[in-house]
Amino acid sequence: MLHAMQYFMTKSITILRSSSEHVLDNLARPLQLNYSHNPNVRLINIQVKHEMCSLIRDTYLEVLENLQKALRPKELELWAPNFCCVLILCMCAEMVQTTTDLRIVNALDEKANLTSRDDGIDIYRKLEDLPIANITSMFHLVYRTNKLKDRSKREEGFNPIRDGIDPVKKANLGQDVKDLVTGVRRVMNNSSE
Repeated sequence: MLHAMQYFMTKSITILRSSSEHVLDNLARPLQLNYSHNPNVRLINIQVKHEMCSLIRDTYLEVLENLQKALRPKELELWAPNFCCVLILCMCAEMVQTTTDLRIVNALDEKANLTSRDDGIDIYRKLEDLPIANITSMFHLVYRTNKLKDRSKREEGFNPIRDGIDPVKKANLGQDVKDLVTGVRRVMNNSSE
């Protein structure tokens, strides 16, 4: 849901005048005033985006709070949903970064008050340094999947993406998790070059 909402925000929406007139015809009109409606399609678009932005913010908070509660050591059955949640959050962050860059490039073309693309790079770094880095490091800490300072891997950690489906079989996590790991590893192998 979060990914779909974020995807919606990256697209331009179009509300046709006929659609907006139909909506306005069904709204209650003030009785005390002489009221004629003239739909402002651009304003309606802005209002829809504003409401979606509010929904996204609330959904992000809910997802992050639930993920924080779900990230508990020794609960391997939660590895797959936690992994997918972190992956979706990273994809959403990537969409925000792409959209921000596009808007900055457009603003530079329009000679707005932006000085350079460095303004966008600062936004990207803040997004990656704060929420994304924190949630991924928390995930790695819980499942002990990160590399140690001497560049060796933690043998006791649970990382089926790195180690294959054998740990999934040992933990008896089911066919769905095996399929997820196999699919992610396949994508990584196909895209590694």
